[in-house]
Amino acid sequence: ESLKAVHAEGLLHRDIAPDNIYLLNDGSVKIFDFGSARTVTTGRTRSLTVEIKAGYSPVEQYTRNGNQGPWTDVYAAAATFYRMITGRVPQGSMERKEKDRLLPPSKTGVKVPKSIENAIMNALCVRPEERTQSAEEFLEQLENADTKRKRIKNRKADIGSLPLAVKILVPLAVAALIGFGILLATGTISFE
Repeated sequence: ESLKAVHAEGLLHRDIAPDNIYLLNDGSVKIFDFGSARTVTTGRTRSLTVEIKAGYSPVEQYTRNGNQGPWTDVYAAAATFYRMITGRVPQGSMERKEKDRLLPPSKTGVKVPKSIENAIMNALCVRPEERTQSAEEFLEQLENADTKRKRIKNRKADIGSLPLAVKILVPLAVAALIGFGILLATGTISFE
């Protein structure tokens, strides 16, 4: 609810973590430390300072031009919930980008309703476009007993980013090896 209120004011907190959330004696929750907060007027931010909190910062916060929005704070809130439930700081998002080894809370020995685990893991998706997009959506998923885990497709390597020489030489090398193998198998070439 607090994060929804922050976003309703057009702000991104950008530093949600256990040390910036206070539980008051009356049961209310307060978010503090708005030193990294930024105004969002179009739903997307551009050229922001890099503010990182290991385990709580999503990948888009690691660059000045990362596509930051409410989903950025949602990731950090989910990481905070993960820590509260499991007692463990989640694996860093940049590590997860390379090889995601983040265990769902139930795999750490914690008993948690599957729908809540699914909501947290949906909000912890590494890629911003696959993640829960708003605090309101996150809250809805946390409260819905039927929340399902998002299926994330493994992406194949983008060969479009390989240098042209590699794109040409690799198929040529494979063709040469196949040709050499055929010549050896047919006896056209022999080593005597």
